[in-house]
Amino acid sequence: MRLSRRDALRVGGGLLATAGAAGCVERRITSRETRVQDSSSWALSPAVDASLGESAFQEYVDEMADTYDDSGVWGLDAEPADSFEGAYVQRLGIPEDEPGESSLDPDSLDLESPLLVADAAVAVYEVDDGVYRYWLWAAADGTDDRLVRNVDVSVLSARVVFRNGTLSGAADVERDGDEATVSLGGAPEGSFPLKETTGSVESTSQQEQEDDPSYGVDWSGGVEGAQSVNGVCEEERDGAHDFFWRIAAGYTYTEQS
Repeated sequence: MRLSRRDALRVGGGLLATAGAAGCVERRITSRETRVQDSSSWALSPAVDASLGESAFQEYVDEMADTYDDSGVWGLDAEPADSFEGAYVQRLGIPEDEPGESSLDPDSLDLESPLLVADAAVAVYEVDDGVYRYWLWAAADGTDDRLVRNVDVSVLSARVVFRNGTLSGAADVERDGDEATVSLGGAPEGSFPLKETTGSVESTSQQEQEDDPSYGVDWSGGVEGAQSVNGVCEEERDGAHDFFWRIAAGYTYTEQS
């Protein structure tokens, strides 16, 4: 099941300058800023035939490291856990004037004129009897060769909502200069790079009884090039996994005329 929503904003502005000697010369400079954000949500359980095994997930990790370098699945410095349960991956393509498209089979996504492509993964590890840790990752590159023009990455987030378990651990994002770290005191844990133009990066969690427990990481700013986010949380449950997985990404660019 996929849900998608889109939010686009265009802002116009102008600057008027005059100069002259024996007359008057008028010059008008105008610009238009385009901001677009899109998201994708999937309901995941063993009934969804899209889970990757450990070797297939490692191949994906290697591919994303080639694509995003230090902004890949395991970031700058990470320690995976040993007890791998499964993983899901997805790709979200965002054009300018049409709703975005996403797929749990990234290579099958036929993108026409995208202005941003976001890749994401969630890997699940059983760290104790009935206790599972979820490693979240999402990344986008505003200078990706697949794009019709260069843009700035402005929004990036990843979130899980548990449907049959409880949230027993939620890692904060610890920002330190040009990197951020997420950890629950043991694997999986790691850090990811931040650019100077990062505005904010933080984790949020919901544990109240009246709502399904959730955890996510949200980043905003204006980055030329690649940006990623990571998060890690812990769920206690009986039985198989059953959760919603949501990612969001956005871009901005300015045109002069």
